[in-house]
Amino acid sequence: MAECAEIITSEEYADFIGEFAVNREHVLEQYRESCPQFINNRYVSLYEKLDNIDALNVENYPYSAIPKIYGLMDTTATAATGAIRLQNQTGFELTGLDVIVGFVDTGIDYTNNMFKNATGQTRIVGIWDQADNTGNHPEDFDYGSEYTMEDINRALNSENPEDVVPQKDTIGHGTFLAGVACGRYDEQNDFIGTAPGSLIAMVKLKPAKQYLKDFFLIDTDEPAYQENDIMLGVSYLMRLKVKYNKPLVIILGVGTANGSRAGGSPLSQMLNDAGQIIGNCVVVCSGNEGNERLHYGGIVEDNQVDEVEIRVGENNKGFVLELWGNSPDVFSVSFVSPLGESVPRIPARKDTSNRLNFLLEGTTIDVDYSLVESGVGGELIFMRFMKPSPGIWTIRVYGNNILSGRYNIWAGLRQFTDRDTYFLKPDPETTLTVPSAAANIITVGGYNHVTNSIYPQSGRGFTTDNRVKPDVVAPSVNVYGPGIAQNFVRKSGTSVGAAITAGCCAQMLQWGIVRQNEIYMKTNYIKNYLIRGAGRDRDIVYPSTQWGYGEINVFNSFLILTTT
Repeated sequence: MAECAEIITSEEYADFIGEFAVNREHVLEQYRESCPQFINNRYVSLYEKLDNIDALNVENYPYSAIPKIYGLMDTTATAATGAIRLQNQTGFELTGLDVIVGFVDTGIDYTNNMFKNATGQTRIVGIWDQADNTGNHPEDFDYGSEYTMEDINRALNSENPEDVVPQKDTIGHGTFLAGVACGRYDEQNDFIGTAPGSLIAMVKLKPAKQYLKDFFLIDTDEPAYQENDIMLGVSYLMRLKVKYNKPLVIILGVGTANGSRAGGSPLSQMLNDAGQIIGNCVVVCSGNEGNERLHYGGIVEDNQVDEVEIRVGENNKGFVLELWGNSPDVFSVSFVSPLGESVPRIPARKDTSNRLNFLLEGTTIDVDYSLVESGVGGELIFMRFMKPSPGIWTIRVYGNNILSGRYNIWAGLRQFTDRDTYFLKPDPETTLTVPSAAANIITVGGYNHVTNSIYPQSGRGFTTDNRVKPDVVAPSVNVYGPGIAQNFVRKSGTSVGAAITAGCCAQMLQWGIVRQNEIYMKTNYIKNYLIRGAGRDRDIVYPSTQWGYGEINVFNSFLILTTT
């Protein structure tokens, strides 16, 4: 419906993630005029005119209902993973054949030979361009344009492919990830992906709406995407799996700094459910926040106070902080400005919003309390610093009804936060991005396979409920892959390592599901074999908050798989 496409993509409408316990017909009856988009049997994306909604805060709306803003997890190989040995080893010859590797990212250069088979036909089974409403919407979705394998082949056989399939990857992130995961052999450029025989699916995300960027105080042109669009993208990939009746690897190279790092966000829970389905494998990256000084880990005793100092740069127009604590602990905060102006402790009350004005500084801070956040059941204190004056701000954290006293504060992703803003006493642990803490997924950190050292920015574990993440690490530094100008480039970032790992997972699904050696194969099955085969030839204690269970080596995993 054209009208729905306009509503869904309009900057005049707000997006919400709804969770429903009744049937779809009831939801449709209640929200039909605002074009609800069903994500799965649990979540729905809802739309409401901005003029009609209350002020956006956790007093008026559940924290989980407000879509979070996600960014790309790169900063600008294959042989080290053992994948090439599996492609060529007699008796294995695993290339990901008849497995779909699906990406939710920036799009794909479908004209690149990387993504064609030996006869020049495309290996891409579907593209959903969420940002373009000129074509046919995918079935069950009311926005964007879908391009099928037939459409793409028609485009490749025409003089002007863009006239048939106008989807383009103008950023290059999606093309690069698809290349290192699924790119076919290029002898001239000495390149091959980890699963060069696999099928490919791509969701090109539409950009985040301005009202959400304003709410999270993101004042940058860095690519930014919404949680609900990502969830709908995952849902589209699941539909392609059913349509083609083939196993599916879902790979996400995006992440957010908003959330508890315990797997409670709507996207985390959706991926957790998807990972438990036979024939599915879900792979995400651990993020690039490891050394960015945007996490503080503290502990406070009952009726005591902990002082947290954060330096704010000259050019910072605003930023968001989230304090997360575990039940039954109750935390509350007060603030001291760089000029010494202070406000008294704000009592912690259920779902309340407070606005603090610092007259000397010209700064406003919104403080929202959620004593029982629906995703994980712990406490959230959501703080928005608007026009913060430069210098050292102090957050005083108070404890009441304390059992453990441990809490975490995270700022936004570094690409969304002024470079000169950081905690004076940061904690590099628990710097995973969301959704990498979900249980039934494979979380990939990054290392440099040339120097055999950790990638310093790789997000570290463990989760806040003390589960091991990342699971493994993969090459993520100066990795060679296809660009968007029919060239080859190098990129770094844990999303690159996740894409390489996704190709390895496609090899496993080919062996297990396609060849029927293990017809019940799914994410945790694959994860456990990757863990068993991982390299651990260094003098550290495993599992590690940086290295997880070690460096991925899918060839070793198959040796274990086929000899035990």
